[in-house]
Amino acid sequence: MRTVGQVLKEERERKFYTLDEIEKVTRIRKELLEALEKGEYQKLPPPTFIQGFIKNYGKFLGLNTEKLLAIFRREFSEGKNPPRIMESFANPLDKKRFKITPTRVLVSVVLALIITFFVYLWFQYRFLVGSPFLEVTQPVDQFSTIQEEIVISGRTDPEAKVSINNQEIQVDQNGKFSQQIKLADNASTIVISAVSGSGKQTKIQRTVFLKR
Repeated sequence: MRTVGQVLKEERERKFYTLDEIEKVTRIRKELLEALEKGEYQKLPPPTFIQGFIKNYGKFLGLNTEKLLAIFRREFSEGKNPPRIMESFANPLDKKRFKITPTRVLVSVVLALIITFFVYLWFQYRFLVGSPFLEVTQPVDQFSTIQEEIVISGRTDPEAKVSINNQEIQVDQNGKFSQQIKLADNASTIVISAVSGSGKQTKIQRTVFLKR
């Protein structure tokens, strides 16, 4: 009577599959497949796992897995074939497992430094070539007040120069600015501008109404 290993091997060869191809599909190590086909159960893990191998292998080949397991149970004697845990079984085929190695750590650090460098270059390019960022937090446009003096505040790029109605004001190290100005008319137009080192300019205009 043919063994389960012989049945599997004959069907595999009949369909022109290699053990390498079976390994890729079933994710069972090639050496375990070879031991199964040869009936060398002493080289395989416990019977429960062997039956799992037979099911996966037989299912892929299109064989009746119930018949294969029946053949296996008849031929296998746990006393004559004491199983042992192989190193390859203790570390099953798993190409998706990620392992941290010194090389990978080094590559990650180098990539992080490269990304940081290019981000820095991008910000420098943006500052030198592009118009500076400018945000006016107060006052809002069409603002009405009864006070003759109001505070103009906002933020820009730290290296930019800010002017209010052509009068340069101070900008702190974080790019924030705040300046109090006096309203001269019932309707005042306030122009806030930021100029980058390359001369690029960004302007924001606010209209403020003074109620007397």
